[in-house]
Amino acid sequence: MKKILLFLVLVFIISVAKAERLEVYGFDQELIKLKGIYFIKNLEVFELDGNSFGKDYKYKTDKDATFVDLAYQLKVSYYELKEANPDVNPFKVPKNIYIKIPLKKQLPENYQLNTVYVSLQDHRLYLPVEIDGKRYVITFPVGLGDEEFPTPKGEFSITEKKVNPDWVVPPSARRNNPNLPPVVPFGSPENGLGTRALRLNNSSYMIHGTSKKSEKGVGMNISYGCVILRNEDIERLYQLVDLNTKVVIY
Repeated sequence: MKKILLFLVLVFIISVAKAERLEVYGFDQELIKLKGIYFIKNLEVFELDGNSFGKDYKYKTDKDATFVDLAYQLKVSYYELKEANPDVNPFKVPKNIYIKIPLKKQLPENYQLNTVYVSLQDHRLYLPVEIDGKRYVITFPVGLGDEEFPTPKGEFSITEKKVNPDWVVPPSARRNNPNLPPVVPFGSPENGLGTRALRLNNSSYMIHGTSKKSEKGVGMNISYGCVILRNEDIERLYQLVDLNTKVVIY
């Protein structure tokens, strides 16, 4: 019995030590301005070290929650939290525990500035830029397609930019909801494009916003293959990218 208790104490001490090595989430955040747009440092924009950036943090929950709620609150993706905290039930996260916020990431080694990168593994969009002679990367969590409607990999180009877009309903969406009209106008609760849309290669695939009821799904597999951002994020990205900007989904 004493050996079991000693083992449990050691496990507890090791787990606490590991948690203490992580810095507290949010302590080093400040605002950085690019082209008149503000981003939160060490959450939405990071200084690059080669192709690496960021660090992992610890966050103490202040109430019972789920990873869906916490991902929305902390501006990370559901899958990032789930993979970083495998011992925590994602739908029953208790109050007053420390969870890991995994913001230590890498860009492809041969990345180029002002190119949009979408990582299917990270459920994140990355835009490396230069600010005051230093290299940074702007990043947001994204929603992606599922196994039935996967987000395509490859190199693309932004061929159209739309403000307050109407939704031309694709066949994939119509199979799930045959009552949808051919076009769902902007402002309709059924319009899933949000406030901005960036079309890729003149195809039906886009980087776009989302309806208010679906914002908590950003960071999960919720689309018909498109890349989905929260509206506040797509509106800022929209101002930073031009037509013919290269997009790499990997």
